[in-house]
Amino acid sequence: MGRTLSQGIYRFGPFELSVEAAELRKNGIHLRLQDQPFHILCTLLEHPGALVTRDQLRQQLWPEGTFVDFEHGLNTAIKKIRDVLGDDADMPRYIETIPRKGYRFLAPVDQSTVQAIPGEPPAPQPRWRSPKPLLIVAAVVVVGIALFIFQRLAHPPYLRISTTRQLTFTGNVLPISTIETDGRRVYYFKWYDAHLYSVPVGGGAESSYATRLVQPVILHISPDGSTLLVKENTGPSGENAARIWLQPTNGGPARPLGDIEADFAAWSPDSKAIAFAQHNAIYLTENEGATYHRLLDTPGNVSWIRWSPDGQRLRFTILDSKTRVSSIWEARRDSKRGPFAMKMGGPMNTCCGIWTRDGRNFLFQEFRDQRTDYWVATEKWLPFRSEKPYPFSGGGVEIKAATASPLENTLFTVAHESAALTFKFDLTRRQLTPFLPEFSVEVPDFSPDGRWMAVCQTHTRQSILWRARSDGSEWLQLTDPKLEVNFPRYSLDGKRIAMMAKWPDQPWKIYWVSAEGGALHELKVPITSQADPTWMPDNQSILFGQPPRYFAEPDIPRAIYIHNLQTESLSKVPGSEGWFSPRLSPDGRNLLALSIDEHKLGMYDLTTAQWRVLLENSQKQIGAPFWSRDGKWAYVNYYGRNGSVWRIRVPDGVAEEVLSFSEAIASPECFAWNTAPDGAIMIDCFRPNSNIFALRYE
Repeated sequence: MGRTLSQGIYRFGPFELSVEAAELRKNGIHLRLQDQPFHILCTLLEHPGALVTRDQLRQQLWPEGTFVDFEHGLNTAIKKIRDVLGDDADMPRYIETIPRKGYRFLAPVDQSTVQAIPGEPPAPQPRWRSPKPLLIVAAVVVVGIALFIFQRLAHPPYLRISTTRQLTFTGNVLPISTIETDGRRVYYFKWYDAHLYSVPVGGGAESSYATRLVQPVILHISPDGSTLLVKENTGPSGENAARIWLQPTNGGPARPLGDIEADFAAWSPDSKAIAFAQHNAIYLTENEGATYHRLLDTPGNVSWIRWSPDGQRLRFTILDSKTRVSSIWEARRDSKRGPFAMKMGGPMNTCCGIWTRDGRNFLFQEFRDQRTDYWVATEKWLPFRSEKPYPFSGGGVEIKAATASPLENTLFTVAHESAALTFKFDLTRRQLTPFLPEFSVEVPDFSPDGRWMAVCQTHTRQSILWRARSDGSEWLQLTDPKLEVNFPRYSLDGKRIAMMAKWPDQPWKIYWVSAEGGALHELKVPITSQADPTWMPDNQSILFGQPPRYFAEPDIPRAIYIHNLQTESLSKVPGSEGWFSPRLSPDGRNLLALSIDEHKLGMYDLTTAQWRVLLENSQKQIGAPFWSRDGKWAYVNYYGRNGSVWRIRVPDGVAEEVLSFSEAIASPECFAWNTAPDGAIMIDCFRPNSNIFALRYE
């Protein structure tokens, strides 16, 4: 008989799992389960009743050398399996935890198989009449084995991490900025800190010196390690493009790269040229900005550039302005542009690639399932080597930035986690108290009667909308964890909650849901990206704006709109071009809004259709306006290292500082959001945990 082939279909209880189709169904209904939890479940089903050790699962799912918090990743994956199966860790029906050892699948498993058509017995092979063919075959086999062993020893099949060292311990390395190294020190910025920091690659005390920038980010480092390309995080008009500076790594004064304002820039390996991006084009300067010429046009906004080690190719990230999905492209010096095929199945949202120093491996980010992880693509083909990219990180903490040493086989990464902290600030008593400290929640909004609240529970990028009583009881989940939610707002009758939210690889939209739970409703309007919803007094219309330019499409005009849910009509607020972030006053007569450059706070009178500037500051970024409960004061946040809350008396425009965050809260980023029913100011703070690690690879 021939060998029996299995279709790999497992049935247990009401569930059916197909390995080939990569599907899990319950009573015929398809259930969503991510890749790693799915493969773990497959492994458990293959060994029903037997112990599957944690080490077995690690070896199967995380190849040797993968940089990952394995313990956290496996625990998270098992929890996701139990959630899908409706299992209980304390009283398991399916998966039993064997403490410190592994897991056992408890339920009976039926594996369906299909017998293959029996094969014919092999035909008798003719005998060799001469030993020469046998010797030739043997020689080929020996050479093949030798070549295989050599290439495996010389170039391991995976980028294997041999040692890991933590270099920083403050937790406030800026993850949105790249880190760079000259092979001796690693350079980086911190949250809202104008100082440039560095730490030895072998570990030790960090050093720093002041720069002239306010919110600086690193773009690249010169091949000789003497100079960094840096810019402000956002430009003067709120766009990504900002003036590029040449910042010496030894603490000298910075000088501008000519008059160039760009989204991104990078040196060529021979130091003779700098490529920089302006929206949908890449330019080249060979004399530090004195002159430059257009190298090529691109089909979207360029947000990252890197040269290949041989200087013959550029790889860059193109961001689709409508979907906010990014992809990696490649171009040669002859300007012939084409997509860089990653050979990964399914949709991708990739960015920010770097080469290892020998050019054999290309690491890049992929954003999927609300997190960022790195993958590795092998650049040079070798026998018995797969060209399919494989995960470098996954599960556990996110890797938000990476760079490669030019001197040795070492990668430097920023490992990042984050959570939210919320406070109530009593303005009369000048008292600050934590709000729901046992949860990671932000942007709470309260029903008009003060009995209920809508909050976003956050962890890293995941943000879920919940409704609860104001005392923290009777929690009800309102949104899918895959939907990233922000800025919930109660209707004035307390029956519905509006929010801005986005699905993976989709732009920000306005949605609403019943306060009692139920279907999620999307605003059907011809505006690609939407933000900052507020209910109008009729409880049927939603006032909303559009995200700032660095948050969505950079090239379209901004305005404020009102959409009626019953009539499905859409109207633009007169004179609102160039304004965003609307907030309706408690009496429904006025709205606050920010100018698109975030340097002005304006007020629009809905009865007279007149605009008035309440506050203007060309030196500081203004954000997150809101009203006092009585409508007599307009509040606003000043962002930055020394962030603060100010209020403006509406009748006469008198402004005064309410709270300095740096003096009251140990957090790099805070902003006041709104007022609680008792008049206290609600403050949200970001709690990061970002540090640099050195990863030695083979």
